[in-house]
Amino acid sequence: MLKTFFLRIYKALLTLFIIIYLILDELIWERIAEPVYEFLHSLKVLQKLEVVIVGLNRYALLVFFLALFAAVELLGVVAIGLFAQGMILPATILYIGKIPITAFTFWMFKIAKEPLLTFAWFKFCYDWLLWGINKIKTSPVYLTIKAKAVSIKIRVKTLWASKTVQRIKAFFRFQSGQ
Repeated sequence: MLKTFFLRIYKALLTLFIIIYLILDELIWERIAEPVYEFLHSLKVLQKLEVVIVGLNRYALLVFFLALFAAVELLGVVAIGLFAQGMILPATILYIGKIPITAFTFWMFKIAKEPLLTFAWFKFCYDWLLWGINKIKTSPVYLTIKAKAVSIKIRVKTLWASKTVQRIKAFFRFQSGQ
């Protein structure tokens, strides 16, 4: 009986974490942060900075990366704190504001990955993170939630393209380019 209770709590927490992960991955990273990352990557200023970063020793890279990473995580914690206090607008603005810093941090990690992974503890943490993400993405709960999300997306797209919605959009002179 106690085992069943803990199993239910585990599944509930896993479901919650998976939903949060999906929201962060699907909505925030793919729709917002990844385009910001691509934009930052294309900037000539950052291409010059890339040369400087590659030239740094691994300790300087580690300090710089960890400072950026800590700042991004701290901003996320503050945003969650504001959200928990009912300050939805400031929390949202802060969270959206941290996206360029996050994209820059990912960009820097991509450039400095090889020297950073020469630190055994850093490599262990990185491998553990990848293992955890893989564990989540292969779990039955994740696969079920992901399948339901895809099904909902398809239904919404079908509804958005339906004749009734087209008539409503035409009535209000809605144009998809706006």
